[in-house]
Amino acid sequence: MIKFVAFLESLIVTLSCFFGSVFNLPDKNVRALIDNNGGLMYGVCHPNEQYDKLKDAGLNWVRFDIPYPYNSAGEISQSYISFKERCRGYAENGMKVMAVTPYPKDYVSIGGFNPAQEIEKTKEIAVFLYNDLRDITGAFQITNEMGLLTFMYPLTLEEAATFIGVQLEAIDGAKKANGDSFMIGYNQANVSASKDLNNLLKPYLKYCDYVGIDLYIGVQSNDKASDYSKRIKKLYRQVCKPVIVTEFGFWSEGGSKTEEEKKAILGYYGYSSEEEAIADGEKFISKLPRQFRNTLFYEFPGQEDHWAEIVFSKCSGHFYGQTSDKTLENVGFTPEGQAEFFRRVIAEMQKLNCVAGMIIYCCQDMEICWTCGQSWCPYETKWGIFNLDGTPKPAYYAVKETIR
Repeated sequence: MIKFVAFLESLIVTLSCFFGSVFNLPDKNVRALIDNNGGLMYGVCHPNEQYDKLKDAGLNWVRFDIPYPYNSAGEISQSYISFKERCRGYAENGMKVMAVTPYPKDYVSIGGFNPAQEIEKTKEIAVFLYNDLRDITGAFQITNEMGLLTFMYPLTLEEAATFIGVQLEAIDGAKKANGDSFMIGYNQANVSASKDLNNLLKPYLKYCDYVGIDLYIGVQSNDKASDYSKRIKKLYRQVCKPVIVTEFGFWSEGGSKTEEEKKAILGYYGYSSEEEAIADGEKFISKLPRQFRNTLFYEFPGQEDHWAEIVFSKCSGHFYGQTSDKTLENVGFTPEGQAEFFRRVIAEMQKLNCVAGMIIYCCQDMEICWTCGQSWCPYETKWGIFNLDGTPKPAYYAVKETIR
């Protein structure tokens, strides 16, 4: 009888989420989370310290990573102390931080243990971070984009789900002890592994205040703003939790490269053709930036003999800094096109009753791509609503206009 009642309750919740998404019906849990946050969450990733400009655009939340809290000697690390000071700066300026907890590889490389196997240690660190940061942040996202090999390394997807779940469980217990409404959840990349991740995390969903998703629809593909709504509703039906779009954005520069531009990049590394670089194999790889070599190591382990070929196949976009010319609703990869993207997509997501917040990726252009280490690659350098020098782009004003 108890099992039947539990099944019936689960069925009612599932049907409620399904029809709620189809007809865009209000969800009391979403409304409660929005009310608790003082309104729909609008934030930005990797923020600068232009507090007044961010707040003037309606961006009252920021999102960035928590370093692993200890050094190799087991003492509180200087990077963690600096992180806390930075959080305190936002708090003192009336802003909240969605803090992303450390990645699995940090537990292995610094802590010296597998966080999905030594669960009590993982829980202990999670509770420490919660107790130490809850007064100067506003929410935790338990690690980031499990399912992507670069972030998940060295865990399997099953281990990654355990790694997320035990932290959610531990922090939820600490929250209850404090009578705290501190917001916790996890996120996912918009990849095929996400459905499997959500299924593995079903036993832990009861600890989540939200589930996040990183969406880059219309970047390298011909899509519509309405496709954001479709993907968000699909996630909502899977998890029946308030959704926060933890990353979304658009390049202000991109597109295909000419043959002359490609030859110039090959020449920068000392080669006249791809074949020549591949033939030089190990020496060619040694000339690439450290970030590029790290990406090859994490994403193509054990394939060192083929890394040169991989650079010109699976990683050619990064090597040449070349993206597809396909975009959302044919909006171009220009500063003006980026602004129009935000007008359309923010307005689209504002209509959804299952969305509790949205966080722009990202605040400011970066000097080099963190994936390949090259300045001419837009993949991780041209997302900002601020230029590299900190001046606002047209996208900044579009965000302000659409939020306000």
